[in-house]
Amino acid sequence: MPEKKDVKLNMLLIFILIVKILWVISLFSHFAIKHYLPDDNYYVELNENIEYMLHNIFTLLIGLLLIYLYHIFTSKSVCIEGHIKFYLFSFGILSVIGVLQKMFHKYYFREGNELEVELDQEYNKLDQEL
Repeated sequence: MPEKKDVKLNMLLIFILIVKILWVISLFSHFAIKHYLPDDNYYVELNENIEYMLHNIFTLLIGLLLIYLYHIFTSKSVCIEGHIKFYLFSFGILSVIGVLQKMFHKYYFREGNELEVELDQEYNKLDQEL
């Protein structure tokens, strides 16, 4: 079982809590933006990007927490043992890989994808016309 004075675990848990609180604040700020700035799509889109980013960070941190708690190479028992410990460890690895894959595709492939660039340009033209 993790020690009570495990600084890494405490920092990870506090960071997870802060990210989740910021995510909840961004959810409520969405309604405030819609109420006070109904015609401004910039802030709505910015808030949606912040929500998306915070959700992905949270998922990444939960994956890291699972990896840390259920590390299969240690013989320590963290409330469970055996195959269930291996499954939770594997789920943590898959969560981290999934978030990294999302970010990689969103930011790396988006720049080079000519079709998306053309669609974004057309969308911006239509948005300006309205």
